[in-house]
Amino acid sequence: MSFSGKGEIVLIIDDDECIRDSCCQVLTKAGYRVETAINGEGGLAKAAQIAPDIALVDLDMPGASGLEVMDRLKEINPGIIRILATGNTSIDLEKEIVRKGRAFHYLTKPFSPEQLNMVVRKALDGRENPGLRPNPDKPEPNKDWFKPWKIKLNLTRTSA
Repeated sequence: MSFSGKGEIVLIIDDDECIRDSCCQVLTKAGYRVETAINGEGGLAKAAQIAPDIALVDLDMPGASGLEVMDRLKEINPGIIRILATGNTSIDLEKEIVRKGRAFHYLTKPFSPEQLNMVVRKALDGRENPGLRPNPDKPEPNKDWFKPWKIKLNLTRTSA
């Protein structure tokens, strides 16, 4: 079953107002109900009230860290799909977090609206189809590899 973004709740927990607002706009436009929180404690309180389907959590926030928030979200509701958002360029850390089951996936900032929509959609699809969960050791395919090839053929005839 593929989700179309009809009524699923996404909770964005990020101290960066620009990130929160941008994600909110993108996901609202895609048909999701979006709630936001400016810090981990506020996000945890909101998660207990609204029972979101997905939580997009910033790794580096003042107060409770993103990892602590994700662990506590799992305690509140094990069914919440947790996605890590980070400006950290150490992909090894993000892979380890996904591998250990602390997050479904991760997004490295800055990310595009298309990347955000794709990860949220895959997360919701993965909830129904566990085989769709990402493998942190296998990168997402690069869609740019399939560019139309321009082949020039030399069709001039030579005399025999």
